[in-house]
Amino acid sequence: MDEETVRDQAQLIPLMLQHFHAPLVGASYLRGVLPVPGGVDGVRVAVGPASAEARGGSTLYEFPLVAGEDCVTAYDLIGMLRTLCGEGGRPAGAGTVMGMPLVRVDPAVVPRADETSADRGLRLVRTLARATCFEDDHAADPLLHGFLFLERDLVRLYFRADGLPGTTAADVRTTGALTALVAALPSLVRGEVGQMAVDGGDPHCARVLDLTHW
Repeated sequence: MDEETVRDQAQLIPLMLQHFHAPLVGASYLRGVLPVPGGVDGVRVAVGPASAEARGGSTLYEFPLVAGEDCVTAYDLIGMLRTLCGEGGRPAGAGTVMGMPLVRVDPAVVPRADETSADRGLRLVRTLARATCFEDDHAADPLLHGFLFLERDLVRLYFRADGLPGTTAADVRTTGALTALVAALPSLVRGEVGQMAVDGGDPHCARVLDLTHW
């Protein structure tokens, strides 16, 4: 099997794991992510109710990892699975594998359901955690070491920042320009001390930076 295909398949797994416990839509949960036999540049995703086991109750959806000139991402898969698992969205099957109906999916004809606010919030926290917490000795500055969803699209991020005593929090809207915000956060957390306020109702931080309008 092509090594690049194996890496592409592997990279999808951590981005989809939350749907093992949180439904994709309705009562449809992730039950497995499998390589396609024969070294095919694709992936199979098992979806079913929370109680489903491999040989009963799940459906196996097969996706190519490249569609036209574009790579198919984990976020594409989640969006298409939400469409497919919704009412009337599932195309005809292509046989059975391990007791599961096999459905081969053409990304060109299956629309992606919109991201939810929870999706965007999780993407933000995951991106920051990967960028900071996985460095050797957790030496990143600032270092993300906590988070709390305050509202549907509002998350409070907790950082340790060199030169600032205690914990610095930043309130961020997940509906904003997250890519630009992630890039700017280190300088904002370290450099906007004059714009920070104390939140007497939150004992987990010494100060809060309001980035909700950033």
